[in-house]
Amino acid sequence: MDWLPLKRLVETHKNWILLSHAKPDGDAIGSLLGLAAAIRSTGAFATPILEGGLPSRYRFMDPHGWLFLRDQVTEDLWTNADALAVVDTGTWNQLGHWGEKVRAFPGTKMVIDHHFTQNPIASINFVSTDSEANCRLIFEAGRSLGYVPDPLAAQALFVGLATDTGWFRHGNTKEDSFSLAGELVNLGANPTLIYREIHERSSLGKLRLSGRLLSRVAPHLNGQVVGSEILLGDWAELEAIPEDAEDLIDLVRVLEGTLVGFVLVERNPGETRGSLRGRNGFDVAALAQTFGGGGHKAAAGFTHPGSAQEAKGLLLERLGKRLPVAN
Repeated sequence: MDWLPLKRLVETHKNWILLSHAKPDGDAIGSLLGLAAAIRSTGAFATPILEGGLPSRYRFMDPHGWLFLRDQVTEDLWTNADALAVVDTGTWNQLGHWGEKVRAFPGTKMVIDHHFTQNPIASINFVSTDSEANCRLIFEAGRSLGYVPDPLAAQALFVGLATDTGWFRHGNTKEDSFSLAGELVNLGANPTLIYREIHERSSLGKLRLSGRLLSRVAPHLNGQVVGSEILLGDWAELEAIPEDAEDLIDLVRVLEGTLVGFVLVERNPGETRGSLRGRNGFDVAALAQTFGGGGHKAAAGFTHPGSAQEAKGLLLERLGKRLPVAN
C-alpha cells in the first residue's frame, strides 16, 4: 500500500471526522481509535464518531471518552471539519444515519477498508482485501505518519486484529498476523485483559438468547446449510438487548459438514439482520450482495426489510441456486 497520499492529506487537513459502519465491532472501534491517535499525533485533530452505540464489552477501549455517540455530534463539528475518513467499510448502506451527511460533505473524503464490497464513497481509497483486519491497515497508516502507537492505541488495534481473526483461528490468519500481534503486545496491548473484557462478561440475557437460538437450529438443503433465528418477541421475553446477539453466528457455524451458516435476527418490526459464514471457499459476500449487503468471502451480512421467515425463504432459495448439489 502506498500511504504517501495519506501523509499529504494529514499535512494539509487539520480537522478530521472519522466514521465506521453501523453495529460497530472490535475492528471498527479499534480502527476509529487507532486512526484518531495517529492523526492527533501530527498536530491535526480527529473526532471518531460511532453510528451505533458503544457496546458494553468494548467500553474499556475508550477510557478517555474520545468516541462520540450520535446525540453528542453537533452541526458545528461537521461544519468545522475539512476532511473525513470512513474506516472498516466502503458501502453506503453501512453508514446508516451518517450516509447523507457523508454524501453532502464538501471536504476531502477517504476510505480505509479491507472488505470486497465497495461503493464510490470517496475519491481517495486505501483498500486491501488481503488484510485480515482493518486495524492492520490503520497500523500501517499510522506508521506512514511516523506514529508509534501508545499502549491504549496498541490495545485498540490488537482488539481489531484478534476479533477479526477469531483470536487467530479463522482462515484469514496469516504468519504476519502473529508478528503484528507480538508488536502490539510489545507496545502495551494486554491480550489477557482484552479477552476477559470481551468474552468473559456475558449477560444473563445473552445466555438466554444463545439458548433460544440453539433451540431453533435446523439444517437445510441436504445439510449443506444450517441456520437459526432470533425473533422480535424474544428480546422482551428473555430480557435481552441487541448487543447480546453479537457473535451468535459462531454457535451455528460449528456444525460439521455444512458449507453455509446463517443467523437471522429481527431487530425492529419489518427489519431482519442476517449474518452469514461460508466454508470451503463458498462466497457468502456475493450472496449478501443480492440483499444489498456485503463483507468478506467467508463472513458477510445484510439487512432485509421484512421478517426473519421472509428472509429465510429468500436466502434458502438463492442458496439452492448457488450450492453444488441442493437436492
